[in-house]
Amino acid sequence: MSTIHIRAATLEDLLAIEVVEKTCFPSDRHSSRRALRYSLKSPTQSVWMAVTDRKETVGVMVLYHHSRSLRIFSVAVLESFRGGGAGRQLVDYALALARQTGCDAVTLEAEHGNSKLVNWYEKFGFKIKQTLQEYYSPGCHAVRMRLILKPALKGGRVRGRS
Repeated sequence: MSTIHIRAATLEDLLAIEVVEKTCFPSDRHSSRRALRYSLKSPTQSVWMAVTDRKETVGVMVLYHHSRSLRIFSVAVLESFRGGGAGRQLVDYALALARQTGCDAVTLEAEHGNSKLVNWYEKFGFKIKQTLQEYYSPGCHAVRMRLILKPALKGGRVRGRS
């Protein structure tokens, strides 16, 4: 089994990112090449890759950065690598990034009917905050999930405490 590393994606990775998107998401839900290119260039988004030590792309994550929160827009791992920890590493990376940048919370949306996925996010501490009717398409609802982060340490103290 290869070791998985997380790294920032670049425009040179666009084709590999597109392959993961098209492989992992239904055609009506994967991002277009244009949207992916925008995400790679955007000052308010970032794209991260899970790659093996042999430089194989096994997963991709797109994040939206807000002033006090981070939104996980998508996490995709190729089926042959699922269960090997790549998805966990990507989400752990997003949570660490959110803490490092002083975010108060991390949010995401997941398909309401995909209890396996919702339960997986709950293992990280995410909680369902609301149901979004027909979020993906007519009859296909989502849940908005949120993870409140512990206050960041400043000068050896927890924010708001002396």
